[in-house]
Amino acid sequence: MLKYFIIFLLIIPIFSQSQGTSKNSATIQPKPIVQKDTIVIYQKIADEKIEKNYQEILEKTNSQLSLWWNPYGILIAILGVLFALLAIIASYLFYRQSKEHKELIKESLSKHEIELNELKIESNNQLENDKMRLDNLILDYKEKLNTAGDESKKEIYEFISKLEEQKVFIDTKIHTYIHSGFQYKDIPCDYPIGIHSIFYARITLNQEYQSFVIYFRVVTIQNKKYWLGFAGGKKSKLHKEKNESTLHQIYNKKEIIINENITSIFERSFLDGTNNQPIYIDCVRLRGSDTDMKEITFSYKIID
Repeated sequence: MLKYFIIFLLIIPIFSQSQGTSKNSATIQPKPIVQKDTIVIYQKIADEKIEKNYQEILEKTNSQLSLWWNPYGILIAILGVLFALLAIIASYLFYRQSKEHKELIKESLSKHEIELNELKIESNNQLENDKMRLDNLILDYKEKLNTAGDESKKEIYEFISKLEEQKVFIDTKIHTYIHSGFQYKDIPCDYPIGIHSIFYARITLNQEYQSFVIYFRVVTIQNKKYWLGFAGGKKSKLHKEKNESTLHQIYNKKEIIINENITSIFERSFLDGTNNQPIYIDCVRLRGSDTDMKEITFSYKIID
């Protein structure tokens, strides 16, 4: 009996040790299981968040899409359509008004053109009548020369010359300008000229010795430009520069007549031995006095 008891006491420690070892092994084994469960839980949470975010996106999208069918969306759409229609109507009305305005302007210009042509015709008829009267008057005074005495002939000759000068200026081609001061005034033009063309001008001053200058610029065959001028004042001389020639004279009267052949003036001023013939005038320049600022009347024309 004692023998079995001693064997039992020896067996108990061994058994308890084996139990402890198995317990420790049982305690250590569950760790991988816990880690795996944690990963699963985290993954599940992440999936839930993704699902929740996706659901929110869908809800927002549906809410935005549903705006087209709510009253506010329909009102906005109607207002947009109305605004577009009003813009189209306004554009059409503006186009129609603009078209009508252009037609009115065109009609008004046409009427004014007709009236202007009528005035030109009436003016030309008046000029022709004035020319006829002057011609008849000149013929009458020429007939009087045959019976006039020596003293009267001189007066009649002077009067006939004045009538002939007036006749030259009764023409639609005459150009008249009023200018004052030494600052020049340029008048662009395009007058073809030949070897027989004459520059005819009449300058009406306010008093004798009031200075003035009238130039015209000729263009030659070689496309060179030259200024030819006539000046009145208190000295007589020919002023000449590279491309400018001005004849200064003392006229001692208030009305000055210039009647000069253009080609002769050019050759006298710029004779260089070459065939540099002037072919047209492209500008006329007027200049008044630097001291007497009263207006001067310039009238000129080109006689072929």
